[in-house]
Amino acid sequence: MMFRRADNVVKEVVDERAFLLDQRGAEMIVLNPVGTMVWDALDGARDADAIAASLVDHFDEVSLAELERDVREFLEELTEIGLVVAVNQR
Repeated sequence: MMFRRADNVVKEVVDERAFLLDQRGAEMIVLNPVGTMVWDALDGARDADAIAASLVDHFDEVSLAELERDVREFLEELTEIGLVVAVNQR
């Protein structure tokens, strides 16, 4: 399953941390630098594992398997609160 950013999410970055606000103004979340990297990688063309693979070289002490698990969990959380949308493959 591919993922993309939900429409009309406002993003501001301060000190490598993204502040996200949904279109209703009801949900705000602050991402750490790693979460911000994942957010920036959301293009609707990659699944969680592909996003993790594109980022794994940035981390010395994290295995690809660990990063894949963390990215999947993170995207599930963002999907539940409406900041990320799952895209069905056709």
